[in-house]
Amino acid sequence: RDCHHLGIQNNFDYERFIKFARVCEVKDMMHICTRDKEAGNLYDMFHTRNCLYRRAYQHKVGNLIETMITDAFLKADPHIKIKGSGGKVFHISTALEDMEAYTKLTDEIFLKILHSDEPELSDAREILCKIQRRDLFKCLGETQPPEGKEIKQENYEGLCAEIVNSKPMTISEDVELKAEDFIVDVIDMDYGMKKKNPINNVHFYCKYDITQAIKITREQVSKLLPEKFAEQIIRVYCKKKDTKIIEAAIQYFVQWCMDKDFTKPRDGDVVAPKLTPMKKGWNKDDENQDSNRNSSGLKCKVKLF
Repeated sequence: RDCHHLGIQNNFDYERFIKFARVCEVKDMMHICTRDKEAGNLYDMFHTRNCLYRRAYQHKVGNLIETMITDAFLKADPHIKIKGSGGKVFHISTALEDMEAYTKLTDEIFLKILHSDEPELSDAREILCKIQRRDLFKCLGETQPPEGKEIKQENYEGLCAEIVNSKPMTISEDVELKAEDFIVDVIDMDYGMKKKNPINNVHFYCKYDITQAIKITREQVSKLLPEKFAEQIIRVYCKKKDTKIIEAAIQYFVQWCMDKDFTKPRDGDVVAPKLTPMKKGWNKDDENQDSNRNSSGLKCKVKLF
């Protein structure tokens, strides 16, 4: 359904999977198994799921709008009153404690703030107006931590301060950024079982004995399948709009990636050409290409002379 409405190609044939599904006994328990030749089809299913998360569910603009709406609701929370059972008054954050108040917590809250005239809702109203005008915060870039050094949830709050503390030497002194100027979005992507391969928990059967359940490893299916089944993506946004400040914020972000030993942002060589050459681990491919060119050039000279 989601692939159809989003226009994303879906290679998983669910009708074929259902057709070949049957129940087999595994260690005195009944399991739904599928035909051995459907192992590749199952990998396609999880790959499609990952594509949907990457391109739709966790899209950088969608996540940013959710964050901006959250900020607006937090600013409006003390000033929005929702009447619940017994005449008791609740706020947006406490309405879930009363069923009558919770049923009134609909999308109307968004429009109520957007069309309000109360001065105490001005900050929240301004954020929602920016969403309506598509005047969104600027995405500075995307990076990934090395395996084993993923950011834990309890450390999320200190990430903005870390970026501010990673001020590069190339930034002029007249540009000063604060932690509240940044938004860090940490996204965990996987195949549904953290770092584990979910296909390892699936049982199959073959045509020679349809009652006997078997396991099929990744190597038995194809050598072109993924070796890792989880990753963490980190996106950083800036709330400021001034071009000079945005350029400085990008330098902060790239320097932070260097300090944390994260992957180089895709446009890092373009937006921070003075910083990226300073990180040796980010330029290995360029060094290898140069050495290959030099070696091929020497071979040509030997052949010619």
